[in-house]
Amino acid sequence: MRAAPLVLVALWLAAAAPAGAQPGSFAIERFAATIEVGADSSLAVREAITFRFRGRHQGIYRVIPLHSRVGGLDRALRLDGVAVFDESLRPLRTEVTDSGGSVRIKAWVPDAVDAARTVIVAYRVRRALFPVDDHAELYWNVTGDQWDAPIREAEAVVVAPRGVTAAALQSIAYTGPRGAAGTAYAEERVERFLTVRTTRPLGPREGLTIAVALPAGAVAAPSRWREAAWQVEDNWPLALPLLAAALGGLAWWRWGRDPAVRRSIKPEYAPPDGLAPALAGALLDERAEPRDVIATLVDLAVRGYLRIEQVTRADGEPDFMFRRLKPILGDPDIRPFELVVLAMLFDSDWRLNMRLLSEARRDYDTVFPPIRDEIYRSMVRERLFPASPGGVRRLWVGAGWAIAAVGGTILLKTPGWVPGLDLALGVGVTLSGLVVVALSPLMPKRTVRGAEVLVRVRGFQEFLERAEKDRLERLPRDTLHRWLPWAMALGVTERWIFNWDGIAVDRPSWFGEDGPFSLSDYHRAVDSFGRRTEEAILTSRRGAAGGWSGTSGMSGGASGRGMGGGGGGTF
Repeated sequence: MRAAPLVLVALWLAAAAPAGAQPGSFAIERFAATIEVGADSSLAVREAITFRFRGRHQGIYRVIPLHSRVGGLDRALRLDGVAVFDESLRPLRTEVTDSGGSVRIKAWVPDAVDAARTVIVAYRVRRALFPVDDHAELYWNVTGDQWDAPIREAEAVVVAPRGVTAAALQSIAYTGPRGAAGTAYAEERVERFLTVRTTRPLGPREGLTIAVALPAGAVAAPSRWREAAWQVEDNWPLALPLLAAALGGLAWWRWGRDPAVRRSIKPEYAPPDGLAPALAGALLDERAEPRDVIATLVDLAVRGYLRIEQVTRADGEPDFMFRRLKPILGDPDIRPFELVVLAMLFDSDWRLNMRLLSEARRDYDTVFPPIRDEIYRSMVRERLFPASPGGVRRLWVGAGWAIAAVGGTILLKTPGWVPGLDLALGVGVTLSGLVVVALSPLMPKRTVRGAEVLVRVRGFQEFLERAEKDRLERLPRDTLHRWLPWAMALGVTERWIFNWDGIAVDRPSWFGEDGPFSLSDYHRAVDSFGRRTEEAILTSRRGAAGGWSGTSGMSGGASGRGMGGGGGGTF
């Protein structure tokens, strides 16, 4: 019982405390918005908000979002002409801040202490109407659903453009929290005025949203060029891939472009001295391919290191036998990448002198990449490229995927780096990364010597493809076989072989098969050898394998969506 007097004293002291010491709070007695639709598609918005202040306040603030998602793209309002007045239409001290994602309007209200005050917020809006087929629609979040205070009464008056009556408007409204489709509202139409009023108080974080369809021709739509310019401005991150392409083009011009050589391509009647067919093939397209490995095997056989024989296995399947004819290790005429090819073929066991192609099948990652990388190193050693073309491509591909990963992070986590534009930014950055990846094949650069040798290689390729019979008849009878590895590496095998049709040639010493020699059988055997060798190289490669529109919300819409909205509070 002794505690009771203390409680009474505490309550008396709280009641006697000055108003300034009490925590401030507020409610909204009435939120009345007038939205006048101009013939130029602009809106003149006036919000008369009656605040019930409890305690001492300096003023109010109003936050209006500028961005909305339409058809997967960002659409931004153009908001200007902001002014704030009291109920006597006297201007109030105002501070307007545009953060990019929203506009924050701060107004100082005199005598906002335990009183009701009406604050009028006026502003002009462009791009609030959505073009749908042959008409325009207004989808407007009138009160916003970000107020932490209740709204006792909300009202929206839509003023139609001159010459249009309210009866010609189609409309629907939504009440409640964001995403709800409440129908606690009533409509009234008089002349050009469509009035929508709530029929129950709105709680904190509840709002009123209206959707109105204007008749065709009621407003002048912006030109296509103007709308396109706005789309670019609203979604500027989607232009990042173009910027990436432009910067990539500059990078190619500066670092990836071959040096100019003062030589035109003309037929060359012999291959470049000292150049291996595989290096010529890789020089041609800046990439080592399985056909370069096949050309290397044939070249080694033509040079007398191997003999390749077509055989039939016990199961009846065709196969190819490699016979090693002379020592390999220590031979100065064997290039490093050729040694790697032989090591992959004979499994690094130099005591073996016979090997079936079918026995050489192993996983792709342990067969081709080491050969490919050694070919690139050989090209650098022979001063055809300043750096490995494969390494340059991997560098650009890695950078591109890293950029794309940043874009994916933005898409998944939406960190708010660019207010209202996270989706466009994520897509733009991701596509920029993919552009960098797509440009990677262009970035390897040949040296001056590489560019000069390339001219000779292309000239020899032209000769192999278009050689005249009278010239071939004057060449040694084994020329078909000696230059076959070059034709294979340069991708003109078939043309090179059949250019010899009707011309006497020697039987190949590098290749053994049963029966008399014929050019067509030779072509079939070479083609079969190429296909089966490529299959062996690529074995087990890992990783192979008209009415209401949806934008307006008038069908399937909800409260809290559309343009406008936001909320506010006091300070």
